Amino acid sequence: MNYEELIETISEIVENTKIHKIGLVLTYELSDVNHKQMNEQLFYKSNPVTANFERSDEFEVEIGGILVKFIKEKEKITEE
Repeated sequence: MNYEELIETISEIVENTKIHKIGLVLTYELSDVNHKQMNEQLFYKSNPVTANFERSDEFEVEIGGILVKFIKEKEKITEE
């Protein structure tokens, strides 16, 4: 998932009158690379002047009245 896909998804939800949006929270579990990219994109879109980006394993953003939570995919433990 990238930023454009996120906006497209949120727009679909916001425009759909059949979806109850009060209290709606979307949670995306992203790969490490996608999580980092989304974290940076959303940070700089909401803080264009601030240059002190600090990555976090979980972060949230509200878009169109919908809370979107991003978590980093958990590393899979393989048994030997």
